[in-house]
Amino acid sequence: MDGLTISSATTDDELEALIEVRRRATPEEVPDIENLRFNRDRKPHLANLVARVAGEPVGCGFVEAWTGLAIGQVHVVPDRRHSGIGSALLAEVRERAQRFGRDTLQVEVRESDSESRAFLEHRGFAKVGGEQAVALDLTQIDAPEVDPPDGVRIVTRVEEPDLLDEMYAVGVQADEDIPGSEGVQTFEQWKAHEIDRPTRRPELCFIALAGDEVVGYAALQVFGDDAHHGLTATRRDWRRRGVASALKRAEIAAAKRAGFKRLLTESEERNEPMRRLNEKLGYMPAPEWSTAVMQGPLVE
Repeated sequence: MDGLTISSATTDDELEALIEVRRRATPEEVPDIENLRFNRDRKPHLANLVARVAGEPVGCGFVEAWTGLAIGQVHVVPDRRHSGIGSALLAEVRERAQRFGRDTLQVEVRESDSESRAFLEHRGFAKVGGEQAVALDLTQIDAPEVDPPDGVRIVTRVEEPDLLDEMYAVGVQADEDIPGSEGVQTFEQWKAHEIDRPTRRPELCFIALAGDEVVGYAALQVFGDDAHHGLTATRRDWRRRGVASALKRAEIAAAKRAGFKRLLTESEERNEPMRRLNEKLGYMPAPEWSTAVMQGPLVE
């Protein structure tokens, strides 16, 4: 397309341009500048991209080297679609993924977005999994009792801030056992995602302790007026004993006390135990947030 340029978003002005694209392309999910700055400064194998036509931001994307593959995304503002911008952005994302030493790109699209899914399928991508979203209306419930199993207590990271190594060990087991998992994060990757991000708050991170041993953890992320569940991880020898249920109830109670109106979470469609737990706790399907996970080669 004549006049199209694609550049890395490395400055605050460029990140603001990326946010403006997202406001127009995905108004229901606009990234926060602090979170973008954190990712820019802490993730060396991440590239944020902005596409412009005659200086106007019209598209954006990102690519990050992950465990075993690259993950990425492309967005184009509605009135500029079908003009080659998305194809150019995807080509740039693929090229950056190759520079990161990966040979497969993974992209998530809304399950209801048949246009984006067809765009990717036409370029060699295929669905390999899905994330089924559910939501809990906190205005319609009372804060639940946490009620952990005998011998287990639930604390926040405010109370116990020095258990990161033990939490990471539990997180590794969870990564290994989630259907569709592509590998295990390093400690640095895990800490950046689970602990240090601006969307994470220590008072909303809960740890299950049996004596002095970490047997599980769960944490919320805050995006605007909504709270989102992150990973709920339970040590293998403590699963199916009520630890995950207690952690989830602690999160629900804390979100209710903090004044959030809604809790959102996604579970891999093959993760039946977590999907059953969410249903038991009163979560209802939120198909508008469900995604298809697609993978494709870096060369068409």
